[in-house]
Amino acid sequence: MDHGWLDTIAKAFLAAPVAAALSVLALAAILYTFLALASLRRFPRPAKAPAPTSPGVTVLKPLYGAEVGLYEHLLSFCRQTYAGPVQILLGVHEAKDPAAVAARRIVALARAGLIEGAPSQLSVELVVDPTIHGTNGKVSNLINLSRRIEHPLVVLADSDIAVEPDYLDRLAAALQRPDVGIVTCLYRGRPLAGFWSRLGAMGVDYGFLPNALTGVALNMARPCVGATIALRRCTLEDIGGFERIKDQLADDYVLGEAVRENGLQVAVADFVVGHAHAERGFGEVWRRDLRWGRTIRSLDPLGYIGLAVSFPVAWALLALVVSGFAPALVALVGTAVLARMVLQVEIDRRFPGHDHALWLGPVRDLFSFAIFVVSFLPGQVHWRGRDYALGDDGSMAPTDVEGAEAEVA
Repeated sequence: MDHGWLDTIAKAFLAAPVAAALSVLALAAILYTFLALASLRRFPRPAKAPAPTSPGVTVLKPLYGAEVGLYEHLLSFCRQTYAGPVQILLGVHEAKDPAAVAARRIVALARAGLIEGAPSQLSVELVVDPTIHGTNGKVSNLINLSRRIEHPLVVLADSDIAVEPDYLDRLAAALQRPDVGIVTCLYRGRPLAGFWSRLGAMGVDYGFLPNALTGVALNMARPCVGATIALRRCTLEDIGGFERIKDQLADDYVLGEAVRENGLQVAVADFVVGHAHAERGFGEVWRRDLRWGRTIRSLDPLGYIGLAVSFPVAWALLALVVSGFAPALVALVGTAVLARMVLQVEIDRRFPGHDHALWLGPVRDLFSFAIFVVSFLPGQVHWRGRDYALGDDGSMAPTDVEGAEAEVA
C-alpha cells in the first residue's frame, strides 16, 4: 500500500509549528525595525556648539599599510576649525611601511603651512617605533605614540576614518561634562572600491548604525568604538594607559569598560563620522564581518543573540519556505522587505553619506544573517593577514608561529 500521502500530511503538521515560530520571529523583527526607525529620529545633528574653552588636543593615528584614501582621511583631521593647539601623531612600526608615504606628505605640508583650513596651532609628527607590547599591533602603536602626548585632551581614531571640520570642536564640547570619561562616535560607511565595498558599507549603514542607536535609546548597548575615542589624558593615565588593552582584539570596547569601572560615562557623540570601505571581493567582506561578529559575541553573548530580531527578511523567507509557500507568508516577506527599505531610506535621509540602491538592501540583510549564523560556529578570526584564536574575554592569540610576533598595525 502506498502511504506517501500519509508522509506528506505528517510533514505538513511537523512543518506548521516551525513555520509559525519563524513567522513570530519575523514579526518581532519587523516591529524591531520600526523601533529602530523611532530611535533614528531621536538622533538629530544639532547646530555647531563649540566648547567654552579650547584646551590643547593630541590626536593619535596608528597606521598600517597603504589603505585606499589614507592621505585624504589624514588630511581631514588637519582641516579643523578648532581654536586651541592641535598635535597630530602619526605612528608606524617600520619606516618602510607604505602608510609612511602619506604620513610624510602630511607632515611636510603642515610644516610648510600649506594645509588649507588647518588650525593656527597645528603640529604633525610621524613617529616610527618598532616596539611591540602585546598581541594587538595597533595598540602597540598607540602605546608608542602615547609617550609623545603633549596636551590634556586625547583623541584616537582608526586610519580609515574621515571627519568634518567641526569634529574637534564637538568632541571638546562633549568632554566638558565632568561625568563623561570618553566620547565616542558612531559612523557611516564610505565605499571606495566598487560593489563589494558598497556591500561592506551597507552592513555598517543599515546594520551596525541602527542597531547601535536602538541599543543606546533602550539603555541596552554600551558602545565605545575605534572610529573615535576622545578622553582626557588624566583619564587615560588613571586606567593604566593603553597597556591595559594590549592583548585585546576589541580594544576600543575594553577601553570604554575600563573608564566605566572608574565611575565615568562613555557618551555617544551627536554626529557620525565616515568609515572607509575598500573591500574588493566577497572574501574580504566575509572575513571582516565574521571577525566583528565573533568579537561581539565573545564580549556580550546575550546581547549578540538579541540581534536575531534585526533580520526580518531572513526569518520571513525561512517561514515561507518551511510553510510550502503559504500565501499569507508571501505577504509577510513583502512586509519585511518594505520595513527594511523604509529604514534604509530614513538612514540615507538623516545621515550624510553614500546612498545605496534599495534592491541591494535585502541582499545585504541575507548576507548579514549568514554571518550571524556562522559566527556561532567554532572558528578563528582573521585580522591583518593572520588568524587568531579569540578568548571569551575578547583577548586574541595567534594560531601560527609567525603570528606570535604580533601583527603590526
